[in-house]
Amino acid sequence: MGERLYIGIDLGTYQSTIASSAGAMQTIETVVGKPKDPVARNMLGKDVLFGAEALSKKLACNIYRPMAAGVAQDDEANLAAAKAFVSHLIEVADPEDYDEVFGVICSPSHITFTDKSNLVATLRGQVNAIMVVSEPFATGFDHDQYMGAVVVDVGAGTTDVARLYGTFPNEDDEFTVAEAGDWLDLQLMDMIEKKYTGAQLTKDMVRAWKEEFSYVGGNDEECMVELSVEGKKNVVDVGDIIREGCEMLIPYIVGAIKAIIATADPEYQPQFRNNIILSGGGSMIEGIAEMVADQLADIGDVRVWCVDNPIESVASGALKLANVMPDDQYTAIN
Repeated sequence: MGERLYIGIDLGTYQSTIASSAGAMQTIETVVGKPKDPVARNMLGKDVLFGAEALSKKLACNIYRPMAAGVAQDDEANLAAAKAFVSHLIEVADPEDYDEVFGVICSPSHITFTDKSNLVATLRGQVNAIMVVSEPFATGFDHDQYMGAVVVDVGAGTTDVARLYGTFPNEDDEFTVAEAGDWLDLQLMDMIEKKYTGAQLTKDMVRAWKEEFSYVGGNDEECMVELSVEGKKNVVDVGDIIREGCEMLIPYIVGAIKAIIATADPEYQPQFRNNIILSGGGSMIEGIAEMVADQLADIGDVRVWCVDNPIESVASGALKLANVMPDDQYTAIN
């Protein structure tokens, strides 16, 4: 057998990360741009753009975010965009230097047969064999916390919760809720528009403010941002809105954690309560671990902590898993 490359991929709604056994690690926004017309194609000098480059030229492009809720959207245009994006992402790992490529791909906890089929379709021709695991499991594996832990991945498209006890979780061990980063962006956008009548906003603007300022608990913090009202520049404070919006997400996270613990083997419930791990972009909200712990106090003593590397942890855990899994755990897709 020739030399094999292992890769771990976190295909996210907002951004995706790849890690390889050759040492590559890169995160790219999950965005594909295709020139709108021949003038745009001539100006851009290419047929397709990805990530930040696509967003910087979005007025000249048809923009695709092909991984809604962490899975490829089921239409021809988005499936083509997803396949192009995955090909671009895998190129980071220089797969042409190897005889074969085995990949562990991460997805939300519960995806349909169609979603799995679409995921395989985006990878066909890119890798020789794949294994699909959930994002919370990959995070737990990355931190050696897969024996008695509850992992909560607060992503852009979904919030995924899993209880881990030393084996691959089954369907009953995992829970998915739709309230996550994208949902929060829409809440914040609505709240800002109501407070500042006539404000001209985009979801990307609101997402950037959230990522810069997000926090929960305590007193309102000053968060000054620039927005336009009928084309006129305004500098306003959105600190109270950021806090209120972020705190709206907490009950959904807490409810999912309570549900996953309540249905666990009662002998293991104390262990789960004392090792609750928050990951994903949402875990970067300042004060989130403390507020989640406070709202879980009615189920007993709990310990809630956030991973140090939430953006890379899923892909890193997937790669770590790829390196130790026997070949019979993979599915050939050539």
